[in-house]
Amino acid sequence: MRYRCLPLMVLATLLGVFLLSACSEKAKKSDGPSASAAPAPAPPSELSLLIWPAYIDEKIVQEFEKQHNARLRMTIYDSTEEMESKLAYGGADSQYDVVVLASHAMPRLVRRGLLRPLDHAQIPNIKNVEPRFSGASFDDGNKHAVPYQWGTVAIIYNKQKFPNLSPTWDVIFDPPKMPGTFVLIDEMRDMLGVALKYKGFSSNTTKPEEIREAGKLLKETKSNPKCLGFRAGVGATQDVKGGSVDMAVVWNGDASKVVAEDKERLGLIIPKEGSVIWVDVLAVTAKAPHSELAHKFIDFILRPEIGAQLSLFTKYASPNTASQAKLPAEERENPLIYPTGEISTRLEYHRDLGEASKVYDEAWTAIKSN
Repeated sequence: MRYRCLPLMVLATLLGVFLLSACSEKAKKSDGPSASAAPAPAPPSELSLLIWPAYIDEKIVQEFEKQHNARLRMTIYDSTEEMESKLAYGGADSQYDVVVLASHAMPRLVRRGLLRPLDHAQIPNIKNVEPRFSGASFDDGNKHAVPYQWGTVAIIYNKQKFPNLSPTWDVIFDPPKMPGTFVLIDEMRDMLGVALKYKGFSSNTTKPEEIREAGKLLKETKSNPKCLGFRAGVGATQDVKGGSVDMAVVWNGDASKVVAEDKERLGLIIPKEGSVIWVDVLAVTAKAPHSELAHKFIDFILRPEIGAQLSLFTKYASPNTASQAKLPAEERENPLIYPTGEISTRLEYHRDLGEASKVYDEAWTAIKSN
């Protein structure tokens, strides 16, 4: 009997092996991805942005990241000189995709081969740019940059200490008329620009004698005991807000934000002698590792609703016509953000200085080193 049962036992064994193998293969297939399963989501791309401090709403950042499956990595700088140093340092232009910079510095960076021409086909919202920010005197046809925000240089002060402060640069530059302590803005073109306006010169002069005269004025001002040195615009505004200094030369938007929070104690003036108008722009670096995403970011900023949100956050003027229409009337009609009337005729746009920039650099180095 034992030998007669052997073929049946062998057959049963083989059948068991087959079934185990089939079950094992089925388990493997069920554990792994099925043919119809959706592919894993792509990891987010990273966009590197070089920008001034406190210059973009975090909600705008989050919305861009969400819509474009991206992560925005920001590097902060406090002055144009620092920005140029970061961008020009041994291949650093390949570490950044987009840079927010002063328009007057843009032609110099183009000449140095640090910025690339923009592909307008990837920026359909460029149509929203106000015409005056795309003309020959700015960046003819927005070849290398589009405007981000614009503003002027003003004086924030303690209104409780000086309720009747005269709206003049005398309170900074004329020793007998200096009512209290102050700090100067740590930005070459802005600080030399207002000193030139005070002296009755163009803030874009290329005459060495006028530039040096403005430099001499700033050196004398710096040496006055009431001058507590140089600070970036954001820091200077906070100094006045915190009470460690009475007045400061600042960018109007930074100051407008804190003045709005404490109108009883703080005030802001654009001096009657005039001031400068600066325009900050968006540009793509020459070796941007994510050029396509960089163009998408620029186009995103130029959306009407995003441009309006940006200006509401920064308290600076929007160069975007479509965005201006979405701003509340109290923003559009604020003369400290959008200067009007006689004072607007005394404001001068920064221009590219060409070779004359060397004289400005020399004057600024002499001011800061003494």
